[in-house]
Amino acid sequence: MRTICTSYFLLATIFSVSFFSCVPQQKATSHQQQLAVLDSQLEQHSRKLKELEAKRQIKQDQNEIDDTASNRIKKYIGVTTTEIDKLVAQNSILIGTTVVEKDDWNKLKKALTLSQKTSRLINDKVNFINDLINRNMVVKLDQDVLFEPGKYTVTPTVSDAIGKFFEPAAREIDLFTQKYPDFPLSLVITAKGYADGTAILEGTPLYKALAEGVKLSGAPPDSKELNKELSRKRAEAVIELFKKYTKDRSTMGGSVRNIMFVTEGKGDALPNVNIIDYVLNDPRRRIVLLFWSVFPE
Repeated sequence: MRTICTSYFLLATIFSVSFFSCVPQQKATSHQQQLAVLDSQLEQHSRKLKELEAKRQIKQDQNEIDDTASNRIKKYIGVTTTEIDKLVAQNSILIGTTVVEKDDWNKLKKALTLSQKTSRLINDKVNFINDLINRNMVVKLDQDVLFEPGKYTVTPTVSDAIGKFFEPAAREIDLFTQKYPDFPLSLVITAKGYADGTAILEGTPLYKALAEGVKLSGAPPDSKELNKELSRKRAEAVIELFKKYTKDRSTMGGSVRNIMFVTEGKGDALPNVNIIDYVLNDPRRRIVLLFWSVFPE
């Protein structure tokens, strides 16, 4: 009788140990499955980032995004892609575990918690980049409206009506930053000035004013250099107007921590690569392109 009882006790003990040892193994398997699902989502994000990188390049080639913003977006995409690759590589090691020891079990629990948190952050970053790239980030300003012929300072009438020119850009910035109130953001505003190919006559007041800003080794500036200087000064005037406008507009960029302003004179370069019938004195060349872009700090 004692032998039978002992046998039953041993069987019960073995069953109990087996049953309770299965619980961590089942949990581990569940964690591995959850990690596999997260990795699948991360791989989708990685593919999406490749698509966004291609879009970024197209927008840069089409002059729909300025170089400063384009380079920062490219870097941001690269950093996010690296984060994904690193996380997937770490998870893959644990997902492939066949025997879950105590140390592996603890690693799985930590890895799952970290992956879930990091995956949410990466998802937010991908949505942010997607939203940014798919927005219109450039406003075309007609120089013939902003400036009098041969001038690079705006008239008082234009200065008083600056909201009319900058409202589209300001509205887009508002809409974007309001979607991401928890992101500390940096805003980059870039003005690219363009001029037509008309020569600026030597001896005119405009020639003398521009020549002073062109640093050469004693040689008189040529038409290209003068037009580049004119386009730069007009871009600077637009930036100063935008600064004035945003200073008086308290609602713009509520979550923006820093604002950087960039000006660039493109001279008689062609502003739109898709237009093939530009002429020398073409009003479509006399524009300032005002770009905006927002980045997480």
